[in-house]
Amino acid sequence: MKKINILGVGAALVDQQFSVEDSLLKDLQLNKGSMDLKDQETQDQTYKKLTHLYGSSKDACGGSSTNTVYAASILGSKCSFIGKVADDVNGNFYVDNLNKAKIKNKCMSSDQGVSGNCLVMVSPDAERTMSTFLGISSELKISDLDEDMIKEAEIVYLEAYLVSSDQCFKTTKRIIEIAQNNNTKIAISLSDSFIVSSFKDRLWEWMENEIAYLFCNEEEAKAFSNSETIENAEMELKKFSKTSFITLGKDGAIVVSKNNKDKIDGFLADAIDTNGAGDMFAGAVLYKLSKGYENKISASFGCFLASKGVENFGPRLPDEDYIKNEKLFEKYKK
Repeated sequence: MKKINILGVGAALVDQQFSVEDSLLKDLQLNKGSMDLKDQETQDQTYKKLTHLYGSSKDACGGSSTNTVYAASILGSKCSFIGKVADDVNGNFYVDNLNKAKIKNKCMSSDQGVSGNCLVMVSPDAERTMSTFLGISSELKISDLDEDMIKEAEIVYLEAYLVSSDQCFKTTKRIIEIAQNNNTKIAISLSDSFIVSSFKDRLWEWMENEIAYLFCNEEEAKAFSNSETIENAEMELKKFSKTSFITLGKDGAIVVSKNNKDKIDGFLADAIDTNGAGDMFAGAVLYKLSKGYENKISASFGCFLASKGVENFGPRLPDEDYIKNEKLFEKYKK
């Protein structure tokens, strides 16, 4: 019996969120709905412009994998996280958030550097656009790992953003090796279509290993599999993962395994912010899977919780709403 249900590994970033107009995205030369990597100077200038126009941001410990394990932890899974932050204001804020959520973590570093942040700009149509400065999170080294955290986890969950850094990519290969040698299942999130298109070779190298669960949206699935249709993408993903969870926004999700396919209905939602919806879906699914539920019911709960998440501003719900929504879902299923 392992001590931890889910270990997340990812870019340790502070999410700083703003509601913006589409015109601002054009001014900043950002592609709506995508994630762009920025240097510190550009990021600082953008942050100053955003605070000048819109006031203070809504901050939370963020990053794709962080958002996923946060949801799973609040729901009741035993979770841990490996990332890297500096001993600065954002780094201490980040670690404090994880500690409050009872997520065991190996993040704080004595190395020189600056903690990363992600400026999340939410348009009136609820679409999110991200400007990301990775900072010291892109310097996660093998020597930063606590190997026991990997060995004691049932599932290690890797976000695709990690492959954008040479150092992090090297470290993830060691994480996968440790996981495979210690009966730890590997789950992967494709994270972003820009990352998939830009670093496909590295993602394919990840997929040479035995992958238990793959999480992606429709665009990421098609980009990764070089497919023009979701139907072709489904067939291709079977080659890389035992089970793939493909989110379809308001239309629900598709669960694909070697000999089975399930279409999961979506749930009505009055969306105001889609930031973190896919991460919350993955957290809810992994939580249910760790409790022994089948893929179909796990994905349905993921869709349900994500539908509640998009009605809230920010990448996550108030803590008390996770369990409340699980109870609502159980009533709905009856």
